[in-house]
Order: sequence, then C-alpha cells, then structure tokens
Amino acid sequence: MAGFSSTDQIVAALTAGQVRRTEWSKNMNPTAAAVANEWHTLFRGGGNPPADALFNTGSSLLFQAVKDVTTNASTIYHGGDVQSGGYTKHLLSGSVVSAAATVVPATIALIDVVGFYRKTPITSTAADATTNTLGQSDTFTADAGSDVITFTSSANLPSNLLTGTRMRFTTTTTLPAGISLATDYYYIRVSNSTGKLATSYANAIAGTNINITDAGTGTHTATWLLPRYTNGAGVNAFYFANNATPLGAATPNLSLGYTNSAQATGRATPTVLPVGKTAASNSHIIHTGATAAGKYNYSVPLQSGDSGIAEINTIQNASSYVSGEYSVAMYKELARFPISTLGLAAERNFLNEMPSLPRIYDGAALYLLIGSGVATPTNSAISGHFDFVWN
Repeated sequence: MAGFSSTDQIVAALTAGQVRRTEWSKNMNPTAAAVANEWHTLFRGGGNPPADALFNTGSSLLFQAVKDVTTNASTIYHGGDVQSGGYTKHLLSGSVVSAAATVVPATIALIDVVGFYRKTPITSTAADATTNTLGQSDTFTADAGSDVITFTSSANLPSNLLTGTRMRFTTTTTLPAGISLATDYYYIRVSNSTGKLATSYANAIAGTNINITDAGTGTHTATWLLPRYTNGAGVNAFYFANNATPLGAATPNLSLGYTNSAQATGRATPTVLPVGKTAASNSHIIHTGATAAGKYNYSVPLQSGDSGIAEINTIQNASSYVSGEYSVAMYKELARFPISTLGLAAERNFLNEMPSLPRIYDGAALYLLIGSGVATPTNSAISGHFDFVWN
C-alpha cells in the first residue's frame, strides 16, 4: 500500500532519491502595508515562484479549478506527479524565515488552492448564483458482474476520488445499464482507480451501491467538480482582493451559500460574519483585519456541524463595494509556520509533529498566506524551503 507505515520506509524512500527540496522566496503585498491581525495571500508577491496572473481572470462567478500546471498559476513546485506509479507524496519538513524589520511575529500558512470564483462587478448586493461546471473527468469501463467502474487514464487523477464525491456520466453511445444521463451519483471508493456508485451520499457512506447490469457501448466519461479532496471534506474558503485596484470605502457583510462535504445543499456562512474592510487592497483577505466583530481567522466560518465545502452556490456582499473586484478561493490548509524572531527560521518536522506528513496530491496548487502579528510593510521578504517525500 502506498504511504508510510514506519520510519524504515521513510529512510528507504530518502536513500532511493524519492525526495524533493523546494526553495522559495516571496514578497508580501506589493501595493499596501498590512496592519496587525490581517491575513494576505502571497499570490501576487514577487520572488520565486513569481507573481501569479490568474485569480482576476475568467468569467465572473464561474468555478475555475487550479492545478500546479494551470497557466499563470505560479505555484510552489513539489516534484511532479507520482500517483501513476502507485506512490503518495507527503510534506516531510520545512522552514520559514524573515529579515524584514517589522514582519514578526507572523504566521505563514501553506495551502492547496483547489479552485476559485472571481466576482466582478461587486456592486450587486444580492446572493449571486455561481456556475459549477463538472469539469474534472476521466473515461471508465464498467463490470456488470461486480458493479465496479474502472478508470482508464491516470493523467486525470482518478486516485484522488473520495467516497461521497458527486458525479455525472456521459457516453458516446450507450451508458452501462443502471447508470442514467443527467443524474447525480455518489462515488464509493474501492481502490486508487476503481469504485462503485450510489444514488445518495448516505448510501455511498453506507456502501450501498447501484446494480450495473451491462457494460454499455462506446466510450463512457465520469465528471466531477473538485480536482482534489473531491467530496469537499476539509475544504474551506476565503475572500481576497485579487488585484491592485482597491475595493473602495465600504464594509459589507460577506456571506456564502454552499453545499457541504456531506452533499447537503442550502448551507450558509453566518450572516454577520465575516465583515469586510474599508479599501481592501491587492492580496488582502478582506474579512481579516484590526480587532472588530468577525475578525477571527482567514477561513470563512461555516454553518454549525459542517466539515467542508463541496461547492459554493452563492456569493454575496450585503452592500456595494465602490470599485475593484474580489475572488473567493476554495482551499485546504496543509501546514502553519509561526515566525517569532527576525532572521531565525521557524522549522517544522512533520514526521514527528502533528499533523503528521500532510499528503500532497498530484496537481496540488501550493501557495502561501501570511498572517501579520504587527504592521507589515509592502514587499516584505519571506523565504524558506519545503521537503517532499514519496513512497
């Protein structure tokens, strides 16, 4: 089985060269200083990797999946794809350091951006509906004897599919009997490349699959929304200013309507949280800032009991911003690095710390966020490294 079950396996992987060290250096927001308690993305900061040119592109309110190979993404390199060889990749260790005079204390978060929604214009005060096109896909074959579908193209990451993932099916000729067009099904994972189908999320969790009675004819395709963490478990969201045009002097309440990781629709963030900031600027996570109602963390608070977002259905700012635009990122946090001392690296060893050895999926779009403990000047420099290992 892929993954690590002992220190000996990690030593064997390291000695076999199944490791990648990535050095990185990034600058903070290039257009405005941060105040204490603000979080900013480092997406647009210069350095290595260079600034992205992605998050203010594409159609408004359309979900856009992000992978490490997405044009203009400028993600942190983690060593390429390993899953087609039967491996899994993990974050082994890392460090973060800053020499800028007023950066520390601060916190650096490593996240995997699964996708985003761009919102422009931002004068609407309605709960604007998003478009969630099931864009991730792979072809498959079906076995009527076992009710198992087998994916045929590892390049499309079938081993990322998790139980509870909602999907639909198309074909060039006739679908396998038991599967219908324009119908939601929920995946039951069997192995890296095989699974069964259920008619509801509850049935998928219970392992109650549909009966497939023939293989169909032609080429069959399954589609789903998220490229990683495909059922939405552990996936959260944040709003951020996506370019240098300030949002203008307004502080609207912000809220999302979403489908949770249990595939329940009609879920909503608390309507009084989070609270926007006046004149948010490039990279600012707009519901973070100085002490006030709703200023807690960079993640959007979810409805009580929810453990993740499978898709966002509506995006709303309750009053109009004056100018600019923003995006809403869907992400999963992988690690945090608290920086306490100038010039001294904050180091973490994920073999011995929790969470232990966070998994890095093929296609992971790795980015950095910074949470400012004090005022942080524009273009403040932060650098570090990450070590990745696979087995």
